[in-house]
Amino acid sequence: MNLKRVTLFIFILILSFFCHFTSIAGENLLAFGDHFSKLGNYDAAITEYKRFLFFHPDDTRAAAVHLKIGLAYRSQGLWEEAILAMRNAVLYALSEEEKSECQLELAVTLIASQNYDLARFELIRVTIRMPSGPLYQRALFLQAIAYIYQFQWEEAREVLQNYTTDEMLDKLFDKAANLPRKSTGVAKVLSAILPGAGQVYAGNWRGGLNALVLNGVFGYVAVESVLDRHYVDAVSWTYFIFQRYYLGNLYRAEKTVDEFNEDISRGAADNILKRLQEIVDTP
Repeated sequence: MNLKRVTLFIFILILSFFCHFTSIAGENLLAFGDHFSKLGNYDAAITEYKRFLFFHPDDTRAAAVHLKIGLAYRSQGLWEEAILAMRNAVLYALSEEEKSECQLELAVTLIASQNYDLARFELIRVTIRMPSGPLYQRALFLQAIAYIYQFQWEEAREVLQNYTTDEMLDKLFDKAANLPRKSTGVAKVLSAILPGAGQVYAGNWRGGLNALVLNGVFGYVAVESVLDRHYVDAVSWTYFIFQRYYLGNLYRAEKTVDEFNEDISRGAADNILKRLQEIVDTP
């Protein structure tokens, strides 16, 4: 009977020591992970964080550790891994506030990886939860950022009305909504009539002149072949010109207009984001 009691006592003692040891080891793993992360050695940091989760899967800090893993991946531009880790952080969050914080970081990562619709979905979930003031305001701000990157000016302005009433920002939105955009249809018609005209219409004079010269030269060769009764050569040249240069000229006209519209929209977005940054930095 005494032997059984002694054995049980020793077992409890060993178990207590082991639990204490693993607890200390867990603290060290987190400390090592944080240390490596500060040094910019994100792979080593991720290894330590994952080791902690392996030994302590049910720890109350699991959400925070998953979030740290996601931030380390994000710092390396590994978007898929970062998004997965942050989704795990949301799942392991123990409170509504912690869940909102993780979702905000997830939204930032989705915006950085150009997944704007998914980012707005996460942010809507945060605002529906009605978190504390700072978290709610940040969710609105990030929603506007996602809209701005998608050039959805009115949607961004509407969201920001709950964040700021800055007059200069409102003027920038008015300017963005009335940008002098070019029409791809007009560009293609112009290039169909005169090769290169569509590129010139979009402001690309060099590309337009190049298209005009190339189509003109090969067109001249095709006509000369007909006049010299080299009909096989004429057909070959005509097919070659039509397939490679004339149709290519139409495609490049449309692409040039898209690039023009993208550039002016991007410039407007940069101006709005710059003003937003000034508003944020103003005490």
